[in-house]
Amino acid sequence: MLQAEPSELDLETVSDLVRQSEIDFRTMKEHVRAVLQRQSQATIGEVLSAYPAEQGLGSVVGYVALGAKHGEVTQESELVTWDPEEARRRARVAPGR
Repeated sequence: MLQAEPSELDLETVSDLVRQSEIDFRTMKEHVRAVLQRQSQATIGEVLSAYPAEQGLGSVVGYVALGAKHGEVTQESELVTWDPEEARRRARVAPGR
């Protein structure tokens, strides 16, 4: 067995890689709470406006999951956007049934 070269990855880089592969619900809950301290209700789009989607589509999916579990379902859909530095992405978040 050959000895491997030492890795140039530091703990911060490894942490970033893990964050990219898993939805960071803890941080997302903090973001929702921060928005709700300023206003009584918030949509996913409003949270994404205040706190950009650090995990791209994973953030949108995470906020949808949090909303389904802890939020109120409305009858209106919402167009949300993320990744403003790249090709702006968008999706329509439909009301739950």
